[in-house]
Amino acid sequence: MLKENSNFVKVAPLSDVAEGKPRAVRVEGHSIALFQHEGAVYATDNQCPHMGYPLVRGRVRKGVLSCDWHGWSYDMEGGGCFTGGCDDLATFPVEVRNGDIYIDVASGGKKRDDAHFLLLKEGLLSTDNWTLSKAIAIMLAKGVSEEETLKLMVKHMGRHISTDRNAFEGGRKLARMMNGVTVAHMYQPEDRLIPLMMAADGASGRLGDRPDRQPLPPPVDWQKLEDWIRVFTADKEWEGIEKCLITARRLGGHDEKIIPLFFQCAVEPFFLNHYRNLIDLTHLAELLEQFGWELAGELVCNLGAKILGQGRGRPGELHREAIEKLEEIDHIFDELPQDASTENSVAYDEDKFSAALVSGDLDEVFDAVTEMLTAGVPINTLATTMVMMAGDRMARTPVNMSPGWWDLQDEMEIASTVRKVLRYGGTKVAAKALYHAAWRFFNNRWLNIRHQSLTASRTSTTPVDIDENTSLSEILDGIESVRIQEIGRRTREYLNSGCSAERLMSEIGLCILKDDNGDDLLSSIRMVSEEWKTCEAHPARNQLIVGLARWATDIRRNAGNDSAVQTAHRFARGETATELYE
Repeated sequence: MLKENSNFVKVAPLSDVAEGKPRAVRVEGHSIALFQHEGAVYATDNQCPHMGYPLVRGRVRKGVLSCDWHGWSYDMEGGGCFTGGCDDLATFPVEVRNGDIYIDVASGGKKRDDAHFLLLKEGLLSTDNWTLSKAIAIMLAKGVSEEETLKLMVKHMGRHISTDRNAFEGGRKLARMMNGVTVAHMYQPEDRLIPLMMAADGASGRLGDRPDRQPLPPPVDWQKLEDWIRVFTADKEWEGIEKCLITARRLGGHDEKIIPLFFQCAVEPFFLNHYRNLIDLTHLAELLEQFGWELAGELVCNLGAKILGQGRGRPGELHREAIEKLEEIDHIFDELPQDASTENSVAYDEDKFSAALVSGDLDEVFDAVTEMLTAGVPINTLATTMVMMAGDRMARTPVNMSPGWWDLQDEMEIASTVRKVLRYGGTKVAAKALYHAAWRFFNNRWLNIRHQSLTASRTSTTPVDIDENTSLSEILDGIESVRIQEIGRRTREYLNSGCSAERLMSEIGLCILKDDNGDDLLSSIRMVSEEWKTCEAHPARNQLIVGLARWATDIRRNAGNDSAVQTAHRFARGETATELYE
């Protein structure tokens, strides 16, 4: 007879669990594996902590339980894992009374309260996406602090990039993390696993070792350090830049000057062909803004220095000509109207400006930017035109030849980044950044996409009566079936009929994420969503969504993220693989 208030519950007759014949029972919603081995009875979680395979299908030798799928092994009594670093197996107290097996579920269970963080650390070091997915799935399912999880990722990424990555690689990984986190927050928790896993993958990598960087000895002040940073930027000496940044931080009182200085350096004419500098620096500024110097300081000083001090190669003829043009007009930036960053009533011919951007003539491209700036057209207005122009070109580029998807995405991303440069670097710096964005359009002259008016209405005068749910399903099916020739038309019809653009963007994003593992589409989901809201009044903004749908369809990788994500979610809920078929 069981004691009153005992946690033990009867789960099976002992005769049903013979030696070598384990049995699974369900207790309080969980699948529990029962074993009789060498005269003793054991109860463990039936889910292998590695990938959820039912352990009743495993084998037992001398108290060691091994999973048949990947061979991970566990101590049947204590639950300790011999194979993984932190994937211990849940075990439960067992009593045999009057020929029946009783187990105490409440007193057993997981062996580590910090399993989520240990898994995350293991995944960050190993770069194993399954381990990262498990850790994040547990976080989402168990209500573990997302803030603490992200802090761990930032700290790890700082050391990883500072010891193991150059400017280009570090910038790409940082973009993956920041875009992944931002996109994740566009969705409800149940749909966040893929973008958060991508973010964690961006933060992951091995940790090297290097001596602590010591500040310069006195006497030194901020003005000297700023001058030296500019010198080392011109000379491509990233270690000198990092040394100056560390010294500035140790002096104190100058932290708020560092990010603006980064952007001032990054818009120098010799960086004209390195547009990713501005994109990467905005991600660095966003990281610092979200997590602060204590967590992000190492990454900001190291990656910022590597970005500014990277090698640049020898410019070609047109590149040299463009650099000279920027040097010649440097005086205009000190003469810009004070309200160049805000909306005003200046007359603006958007079609004239957009036509100049894609004229293929360097003088015409740069002169158009100069004309608009000196006339007082707001920087944000010019950035909007550039974003819309890139989106329109993406929505219309031919697909029976090389469509230049990545080049068009670059146009949109650097144009969108101008807004952030304005925020973090100020009016003068953002004005210079416009030329870097314009240079991308000039470089893409090979695409030869016919210019089309941006101001003309894109809505059909003849209303189309469609069912929103049916139309949305057809669009998603078109993306999944890679029917690029029809996806643009179907997306336009959906939008022109007045159906919900926000719903379409959300569903397209989920469709892309479950089938792709690339960085570019992750950033595009974020960018299109942000620019759609920013450019609310623009007549061409539907082209942003049309372009995204066409691009996502044409480069679909079918990476099978959805299957892995569903497995991770089941794992976090404690479901075993056999339950898929029950």
